[in-house]
Amino acid sequence: WLSRVLVIGPLGFLLGFVVAVSQSVGEEIPSPELLVRGLLWLWVALAYAIALTVVLNLLFLPDTPQTAAHRPKPKRSEPDGRRLLVADAFTNPAHVHFALKVTFAAMFCYIVYEAIDWSGIHTAFITCTFIALESTGATFHKGVLRIVGCLIGGALALFTIVFLMPHMDTIASLVVVVACASAIAGWVATGTELISYAGLQIAFAFFYSVFQGYAPDTDLDNVRNRVVGILFGLIVTGLVFRYIWPEHTIDRLRAALRQALQQLARLLELPGSDVSIEKGKAEADTLLAETSKSFEQARRYADLTVFEFEKSPAGGRMAVENTEGTLSRAERLFVTATSLFSDHALDEWQQLPQTARIAESELRNAVAKRIDRAAASDTLGDAGANLSTAFARWTETMQALQVKNSRVALVSQIVTEVQ
Repeated sequence: WLSRVLVIGPLGFLLGFVVAVSQSVGEEIPSPELLVRGLLWLWVALAYAIALTVVLNLLFLPDTPQTAAHRPKPKRSEPDGRRLLVADAFTNPAHVHFALKVTFAAMFCYIVYEAIDWSGIHTAFITCTFIALESTGATFHKGVLRIVGCLIGGALALFTIVFLMPHMDTIASLVVVVACASAIAGWVATGTELISYAGLQIAFAFFYSVFQGYAPDTDLDNVRNRVVGILFGLIVTGLVFRYIWPEHTIDRLRAALRQALQQLARLLELPGSDVSIEKGKAEADTLLAETSKSFEQARRYADLTVFEFEKSPAGGRMAVENTEGTLSRAERLFVTATSLFSDHALDEWQQLPQTARIAESELRNAVAKRIDRAAASDTLGDAGANLSTAFARWTETMQALQVKNSRVALVSQIVTEVQ
């Protein structure tokens, strides 16, 4: 629940995960003294690893001034910048439904492996909490990455234990093997969002299986137990998220696309004929960053729709394909609209006569209204008629003033794409 309602969602997940896992492994420790010592040393290990990672990043991946300049800056006017919880934290039942689904899946796995006395597959409990995301498709996708990464890491560990461990006598040989496995996992983890989580799982599976004590070990139980536990947790979580209060990725895709289109409409209204170029450029820069982020989010949901095996309430695969087609066309339109705010295009805007500015501004406003209608799924024809009228008036004005530059071509292309 905290991962959904906190503005910093990962912090909420971490709080819940630490408490839940520490409770779930408590009965495996023979005494409270050892449990307390183990948890305290765990915090030492976490602090050491985090500090080392920060130092290495500062030394080898410094944040250059150019990188910092291109990073989007948070706006002080945004309410979320001062809020701890999201706006609908206590009014949206989906947050409670999500929390109950994750709890049910995790506790079902916990009860089952305790009932059959097989605590070695406790990764089923962890899997339920780790792969649960905002939609069924996203959850299935993360689950697939988790099991694929586990199989790869387990295979590397199996190879190490069977073929390499019997010949390893010193810590130096172990360091070399661990470095090779870490490099493979790190390389995968630096990939796109579609595969990066698998890199983390490769590392987890390999380390968990190879580091079984302070001496070489040839026990393969950890490899087997981790694979079985993840598979069990993935199956339980998949069934729960599919049949209990399902949240379809297509709905998330539509919402993200609607937001992107609305932001694109606001972008095309800039600059106004009566607004200074400096103010219009500043507003455009902010909107460009926000719109780009919305399109990225929509594209992410579009990629995740393939992991939803059930049909959505609004028409199944055909509805997904139609929405993805609209997204692709809107992305192309956004790329074209971005060109309107280049330094060259804005210089051409400043050089236009006032009559031409007014005509173009009216045309872009008509385009924005047409896009707003598309975002609202409004199929009434008056928006298209108004756009055609404004386009004809702008064309006449440009021809009468004999304006010929690249901006005219860009505006004409945008209108054609919107129509």
